[in-house]
Amino acid sequence: MVANIGAGGMGEVYRCTDARLGRDVAIKVLSSSLTRDSDRLARFEQEARTVAALNHPNILGIHDIGNHDGAPFLVSELLEGQTLRQKIAEGTIPTRRAIEYALGIAQGLAAAHEKGIVHRDLKPENIFITRDGRVKILDFGLAKLLRPEGSLETATTLTMGNPSTMPGVVMGTIGYMSPEQVRGEVADARSDIFSFGVVLYEMLTGQRAFKKDTAAETMTAILKDEPPELTETGWQGPLALQKILSRCLEKSPERRFQSASDLAFAIEALSGTGISPTAAAAAMKPDFDARRWLLFGAAALGGLALGAALAWVFRPAPNPVPTFERLSFDRGTVIRGRFLSDARTVVYSGVLTGGVPDTYVIREDYPTSVSAGLAGAMLLAVSKQDQLAVLVRPRFWGQYVWEGTLARVPMGGTAPRELLENVSDADWSPNGEDLAVIDHKDDKWQLEYPIGKILLTTDHWLSDLRVSPDGKRLAVFYHPAASKDDRGVVLLLDPSGKQKVVSQEWEGLEGMAWAPDGKEVWYSAAASGDQYCVRSSTPEGKERVVYCGTSGTRLHDVTPTSRSLVSTQGGRYTTAVIQHGSKEEHDLPGMGSSIDPRLTPDGLEVISTDVSEHGGSDYLVYAQKTTDGSPVRIGGGGYGTDISDDGKWVLVVLPGETEGKVQIIPVGPGESKTLRWDRFQVSSANWFPDNQHILLFGGPLGQSVGLYMTDRNGAPPKMLVKDAPGWADVMPDGQNLLLLQDNTLVQHSIKDGSEKKLRTLQSGEVPVDWAKEPQNIYTQILKPTQLQIDKIDLTSDKRETWQVFEPQDQRGSLLNVLQVSITPDGRWIMINYHDELGQFYASGSLR
Repeated sequence: MVANIGAGGMGEVYRCTDARLGRDVAIKVLSSSLTRDSDRLARFEQEARTVAALNHPNILGIHDIGNHDGAPFLVSELLEGQTLRQKIAEGTIPTRRAIEYALGIAQGLAAAHEKGIVHRDLKPENIFITRDGRVKILDFGLAKLLRPEGSLETATTLTMGNPSTMPGVVMGTIGYMSPEQVRGEVADARSDIFSFGVVLYEMLTGQRAFKKDTAAETMTAILKDEPPELTETGWQGPLALQKILSRCLEKSPERRFQSASDLAFAIEALSGTGISPTAAAAAMKPDFDARRWLLFGAAALGGLALGAALAWVFRPAPNPVPTFERLSFDRGTVIRGRFLSDARTVVYSGVLTGGVPDTYVIREDYPTSVSAGLAGAMLLAVSKQDQLAVLVRPRFWGQYVWEGTLARVPMGGTAPRELLENVSDADWSPNGEDLAVIDHKDDKWQLEYPIGKILLTTDHWLSDLRVSPDGKRLAVFYHPAASKDDRGVVLLLDPSGKQKVVSQEWEGLEGMAWAPDGKEVWYSAAASGDQYCVRSSTPEGKERVVYCGTSGTRLHDVTPTSRSLVSTQGGRYTTAVIQHGSKEEHDLPGMGSSIDPRLTPDGLEVISTDVSEHGGSDYLVYAQKTTDGSPVRIGGGGYGTDISDDGKWVLVVLPGETEGKVQIIPVGPGESKTLRWDRFQVSSANWFPDNQHILLFGGPLGQSVGLYMTDRNGAPPKMLVKDAPGWADVMPDGQNLLLLQDNTLVQHSIKDGSEKKLRTLQSGEVPVDWAKEPQNIYTQILKPTQLQIDKIDLTSDKRETWQVFEPQDQRGSLLNVLQVSITPDGRWIMINYHDELGQFYASGSLR
């Protein structure tokens, strides 16, 4: 312990050192005089769980919660700087700085509201400004979860409900309450927006908006009075800020901004930069890391709620700045869109109803989505002559990638004419006659242009293929080998196959198009988390930021007149724990941006990897109780891939370009250990049943990805299978591998390499976990709106439908299951899935 650094209504705060991780932290301990108060105890625990669920750079991070000698405590990040109250006490904050702070506060609130959490006590004392100018929202002790958790039945039934405040009870701080709080009514997200307005007013003027001599008079002023206009206080600044402030301070919630995302968007547009401080920092960070094991969804993007004017800097000033106009209004998932030649009509593939993808058409003058009549075929590209390249019989692979049979059909034409099987992407040549394609078979990715002329064959997965306007270059995203992670680089090729990487490595890449003059390629890239910005690279490798807003932006298309088609996505990750035979879904809090979670064998904990902005570009590994508690960080700088059969050790793969690294991290007490192999890359790792040996997916630099064996002491990897299949695991006997090759399960002997075919799976069926009976395995079959888990016997034709899962919240979007984990006794099932809603926007108006 270092020092007592403060106290508040909920307890005292100490600066301490975490001896295990070697870092300073803040520990908040509930005052002993209050521990007998059950309501305060409940509010204290509420604060911990609430904040821990919010992984956002503008919200205080919680590391742990516990109880020592009857005194509850929580461990948080240690902040260096001042509260906003202290800043205001030093003098009026300059308008430019106040706008920066306001944007950070609004973005933090937007993240909380997206999780269904309302702060309800926003005030200068609860806003912290770090020494480097970052904003942190503190003290969610009065926060209320709008969506209470369900319950998870164990041997002792535990209810996961959170304490709530009944209507009629006034909670908050007088002077910063909303009118509905003063009246004791239920406060929703719009109440925080009112409090935000009060804080913003005080930042700009140095005066409190509703300060009176007594509490009763102050509350009356909140209900009836309007604060003086900014200009009446001597303030000088943009009048648009007064409009934003006035809308925040509307007495009626219906007249305020309806979401903090809308509010943040309006503030950012006012700033004139189009780049939020967080996004700008991410845009300048030159990360170049190696791997991430992600099946879908890093492209889940924040919703863009306003169709207002935005800075879209496709050309340096003084070129005219176009505006964004919303084009779509249907509720559903956006997959891929293209303009037709008139630049007013958009054809796109997406999911609107029933979880079934299809292709639709929308127009500026008629924004309702209308079926394109392609009977489920999915769009890949549109030629200048409005010929469509589509996928017939598409099957989902990962991210935004589908595979199927390539076909061509004129817009409004009849049946598609099939051209080539096993295609994942395609684009037209400038003359509209030839096609560049990416095909995927035998776990190899191949780029052809035109069809039949192979320019590239690789283990690395390829996506978002685009041909330059003059037909002399191709641009493609080059992603990690043996992975479905959207991390990667932008690769240019010429018709001879000559290659050049023209970008740094980004944590996420989704959506690409050439500039009309062909001198740049534009693409959507994220440095970490879901903040996708539109960036560009020249053929010489010069990069710049084209557009970066509050919400992530995915680029789809650019017309010859520089009109650009983008989408914004409202993504949601859910980690649900279900008891076998039950339909009740218990969603784990604080797991909103987690991937590849694994249940411990006893079903009491989940190990997961955080891929949000909080996790950074290298990610963080967490453990969380399935019955109660918030995620606790157990590792960083990698992603967790497996947990040992005894539930004690997690394998974490750490990114590295020339050195393969696997870390063995204890779930509880114990020492971590890092295994290293020079010039050997690792993309994933699984335990053997003996908890001593490890199966590696990887290989020497420059060679294809294979399967190797090492031990927990880091012995030199021994090759077992030269070319790794799409799925593999060690069988329970520890003597054989189970491989999925061309939809057939194959037993591979570790001792002599002999193989034996066991049985053929259904199309799209994938193994997920071993059953307790020998030679039995669980598999998953993903359908548009449900997940079917079957239990099959590898030695016979016996198969049973073991569990059917349908999300409780069906929002008209595609169900994408990222990970299934089942305990050995078959009692508990963990399902990690992702769904999202999206809308199209276009820059510029041709009307």
